Amino acid sequence: MRIDISKYKEHYHDSKGKMVDRWQEGIKLLPFTSNPSQDGVDKGAGLSGATGAFFRLLEKDQVQAIEDFAAAESKVRSYLVEKCRMKVSQADEFIRMFRDIMQVNGSLNVTDTAFLKYIPLVPDDDMISTKNKRKYRSGQTKLGNLLASMADLDFAIPNLESNNLFSKLLKDALVECTSGFGGTKIQEEVYYVLPDIRKSFKDDFKWIMEQDTTAIVRYIHLLLHFYVCYTVLQTLPKLSYRYKEQKPYYFILKSERISTTHDAVLSWKNILPKTFMDRIYGRSQALDIINCVLERKDEKFVGFYPEVLTRLSETPFEENKADCEELLRLYQKDKREVFSKRSSESSSIEEIDVTVNSYEEFFKKLERLCCGLQSPSYISRMRKKIVDLLSMRFLQLRRGNYVLTLDNEMLVFLVAMITKGQRVKLEEMYKGFNRYGIFFNRGTRLAIESYLLKLNLLDRKSDSGEAQYVKVIL
Repeated sequence: MRIDISKYKEHYHDSKGKMVDRWQEGIKLLPFTSNPSQDGVDKGAGLSGATGAFFRLLEKDQVQAIEDFAAAESKVRSYLVEKCRMKVSQADEFIRMFRDIMQVNGSLNVTDTAFLKYIPLVPDDDMISTKNKRKYRSGQTKLGNLLASMADLDFAIPNLESNNLFSKLLKDALVECTSGFGGTKIQEEVYYVLPDIRKSFKDDFKWIMEQDTTAIVRYIHLLLHFYVCYTVLQTLPKLSYRYKEQKPYYFILKSERISTTHDAVLSWKNILPKTFMDRIYGRSQALDIINCVLERKDEKFVGFYPEVLTRLSETPFEENKADCEELLRLYQKDKREVFSKRSSESSSIEEIDVTVNSYEEFFKKLERLCCGLQSPSYISRMRKKIVDLLSMRFLQLRRGNYVLTLDNEMLVFLVAMITKGQRVKLEEMYKGFNRYGIFFNRGTRLAIESYLLKLNLLDRKSDSGEAQYVKVIL
């Protein structure tokens, strides 16, 4: 595989030939932009907006979310009277039912899987500022696209038909009137997702969609949010050319008290220290540039450094050496010209020698340039967006230390997802958590087992008298 310098100029220069800092031009890995106010999600955004976006993308029927209940009621009423020949008094009664059942505090209350695709990106909450609503819409859209990329947008959705007469009639009415609710159309973007995550997502999504309607409606948000965070946590370490093998993320229960030497504290510091998080933009840009300049025909992505190295190694380094060095020279020259016009960038790294003698050395120097010539204003941007996302459900700040946590609801749901209705040995359950990158030390294991015993979900009885079994039904 050859390196095409013209692709760098195409993606990282404007029409006048001026260098422009880009974000994820060659490969989309993280569901954010580099603009701090343009997108993002936090606890105020809730988990449901990405669910609605995900189902609208999967169904591909251009249905729009219900963001204006008054408009929805008017459209449904007209449909019932004009198309279904329903008496006006009956239509009014139906609308009252619609309002009582489907609307809670002005927001959509999903009672049936058929209505998941109508969930708006942002709840109708006067407490959310206009600025944050705009940011949340963009952020939830990106999360929906990331989830849809796990399903390839060609994933066969399980049958969501409802036997409930009210739901069926309402569903028909909404489909008929879908163009009149003023919802936001989802812009499709395709992200690169690790193959193992894509496979497990399809298996777990199929599993949850086979549950009863009540369980799906209650837990689908947890499944989708878990996979967004799971993907981000597994993607971040792979942004560095130094990545060799994933280290374990240790979690604790939200109710646990821990010390500064706890495994959960140490693992976060080890895998994602502040110095690493501050360079996410630069690391991502280096990997993005490499994916931009690789010559390929029909492939959308190449991937992380191991995949890139595998493909580049098909071509002897000497054949790409001149282009590798020219790319380093161009990037260094371009960024220094940009920085020469900004007094705030004076502390950037000194000029480096662009001579390289291997693909690995090329990766190392490009990452060094992208991180060293990164604008100081970018240091906290990506870190904040990642922390905000993870803090919605998984990340907590304990005495100045970040720790990954599971609350009781998420713990029980994940146990159910891992065991999938089967009676599973306790040790096998923990191995199931490990497959998702989740590890527990002995203290947290004891806390988990104590909680499962309290819920009567842990069976100590067995033929041997030693093995313990777990079974959770949603």
